[in-house]
Amino acid sequence: MIAVEGRRVVVTGIGVVTPVGNTVKEFFDNLCDGRSGVGELTRFDTSRCPITRAAELPDFVPAEHGISERDIRVTARFQWLAIAASQAAAADAGLDLPRNEIHSASAREPRKLDRVGVAIGVAYSNAEILQRQYALLERGGSRSVSARLCNLTLPNSPTSAVSIRHGLTGPLVTVSGASASGAESIIAAYDKIKYGRAEVMLTGGAESAVNEITIAAFAQNRTGSRVGVCRPFDKDRDGTILGEGAGVVVLEELEHARARGARVYGEVLGYGLRGDAYDMSDIRPDEAPGMRACLEEALLDSGVSTTEVGYINVHGTGTKMNDPAEAFAIREVFGDGPGSGPLVSGTKGATGHMLGGTGGVEFITALLASHHNRVPPSYGLAEPDPRCAELNHVIGTGVAAPVPTAITTSVGMGGNNSAIVVRGWDAGVVAA
Repeated sequence: MIAVEGRRVVVTGIGVVTPVGNTVKEFFDNLCDGRSGVGELTRFDTSRCPITRAAELPDFVPAEHGISERDIRVTARFQWLAIAASQAAAADAGLDLPRNEIHSASAREPRKLDRVGVAIGVAYSNAEILQRQYALLERGGSRSVSARLCNLTLPNSPTSAVSIRHGLTGPLVTVSGASASGAESIIAAYDKIKYGRAEVMLTGGAESAVNEITIAAFAQNRTGSRVGVCRPFDKDRDGTILGEGAGVVVLEELEHARARGARVYGEVLGYGLRGDAYDMSDIRPDEAPGMRACLEEALLDSGVSTTEVGYINVHGTGTKMNDPAEAFAIREVFGDGPGSGPLVSGTKGATGHMLGGTGGVEFITALLASHHNRVPPSYGLAEPDPRCAELNHVIGTGVAAPVPTAITTSVGMGGNNSAIVVRGWDAGVVAA
């Protein structure tokens, strides 16, 4: 398929619901100031779990985001996060969208927007609800299982909930690529606009990963931090910290944005998508074929040279295999040597690993870094592992630096690798 000639894709709105802030300014300022939203777990009793810390959203109240009591009864937490972030992104973009109840057809506006679509990525399809429903099934048989179980757990339920909420009948896309779900959803949305299938897409990722069964899985496979700090690239790293949240952006065709005088944060220039074809969970640190190839493809697709990239927001899980593999791929593509090449940081130490939501939040981080020429640090990084040392790490607090273009990378279990190239526009620029 060939892109429609001249169609450029820009970002006109941002919405975040994160452990470090629920507005664009609060979120990015806290990241750059080196603050973290990780704390002691409160969502469940941790007495039988070796992991006791996570990045929670203790103050999230669905009603404050206009989600009715009726809708709360028939939707799930990860859907609420997607709705909240999508509404914030649409409002930030100045879009006048309907605001319907999810459950009640009588409470919906007649307006339908057929050139506006949704693509929200999710990884685990609400393991928390499945955990509870399995327990009910064991105790009471099939009659104990919720009639709403499919609505509450299907991977497309956040995408569908946002579509129903706002009367959006354009393309609906659900990508579930493990921890790359949010980034891959943004790529899918970008293509829908690039190829003329939509003018506007609400896109990103959402996940509520702070639940007992998911955290137990990360404890058992030794990718969850036992000490309770995610330290990307650090010599003493021992794993990641799970979190919850959502990051959604409004992608818009440039001429459409110009016609309505929209303010523009920046532009999506291209992407790379490549697989490892190696293992469901392991990465070869001395090869990283998928990550290296997707970085190369992203540069080729965007027409950007390595010297134009000022910042790479890395996947940076703080695990034993991921970090040196990413460092190897970056060195192979951009060269090595401390103090040279693009600035590098990963933000999961601050936000927690939101699984399906993390790609959306980290895309926003890379975009804002280029928009403001300000780069956040890798929270938790103190002394780089020698295998990761030959990178231009940002440690401690954020730095002011020119970021003509930025790249965000995501890696999903099973070998999913993505890289998206963005160019920030000057603050306050309208698409004139």
